[in-house]
Amino acid sequence: MKTIIIILCLSLAGCAGAVKDIGKDYAAASKELKQFAKITSADWLFGSGIIRGAIPEDALPKWVVSELDKIDAWFEAHTSLTDKQLGYILGVRIRMAAPVIKAAIQQYAPGILSIAEVATVLAFIGL
Repeated sequence: MKTIIIILCLSLAGCAGAVKDIGKDYAAASKELKQFAKITSADWLFGSGIIRGAIPEDALPKWVVSELDKIDAWFEAHTSLTDKQLGYILGVRIRMAAPVIKAAIQQYAPGILSIAEVATVLAFIGL
């Protein structure tokens, strides 16, 4: 019985250490991700302008244009953003990647590649 209690105590101590390590890893990753969000947000309006200048609005899903408008307005109204806004911007960048890349390929690739090659590129990247 004593052996079981000792093994149980050691197991719990190991689990507590693992949870503590996970917490430290999460905190470090969160801090780095927040810094990345600040850095990439610094050029949001520039990137938004590139997307708007290179891809016609009707080639993008309506929600992409809506998100661009929403976040552009944040930057035009404020010089600093909340942590929630920074996280939202990072999430929108991730969510917008596929439709923006797809629209750019559909806009420009046919002039460079054959239709079969464009279809292959879109299929390769899962679009």
